[in-house]
Amino acid sequence: RFKVGGSTWYGGGCDITPVYLNEDDCKAFHGHWKELCSRHSEDVYPEFKRWCDRYFYIPARGEHRGVGGIFFDDLEDGACEAYDVEAFVQEFGRGILASWLPFARERNALEFTEDQKEWQEIRRGRYVEFNLLYDRGIKFGLNGGRMESIMVSAPPSVRWRYDVVPKEGSEEARLLEVLRGKPRDW
Repeated sequence: RFKVGGSTWYGGGCDITPVYLNEDDCKAFHGHWKELCSRHSEDVYPEFKRWCDRYFYIPARGEHRGVGGIFFDDLEDGACEAYDVEAFVQEFGRGILASWLPFARERNALEFTEDQKEWQEIRRGRYVEFNLLYDRGIKFGLNGGRMESIMVSAPPSVRWRYDVVPKEGSEEARLLEVLRGKPRDW
């Protein structure tokens, strides 16, 4: 929430950036947000999903950072006739953990190979690239913000490799096909 004078604006978002694509997780995640948003207005989810798909895009790579979710910015409290913005934002905040915790718990005990961990670090690098090059909030914060506060959101380990091309037909290639394609309606 951002207050100036008598006006209040809200911004936020929740998206997922998988390392390996699990379509059931994507459907459950988007289903959670669609259901939550529809309690406020049928128009909220489609609008905020499109906003997320546009926002979390890495033009230099020609790929989306993840498989989307919802995103909103500069929503002025009281300016929307279709729903109560503050009530939506409060429910949004309460819904974040429930949107991804079930499949995070389910996958928590899985073991991964060294190659899979390397792929994870490469994908984490895309997250860092997006945040440092394109994220409006980070760019705003870099102009006089506390660097520690900005960098604390970075993953603990990342990796960059030159011209990474996954093996055709691999799970890594399958993920990139989705990230480089038109956003899906999960």
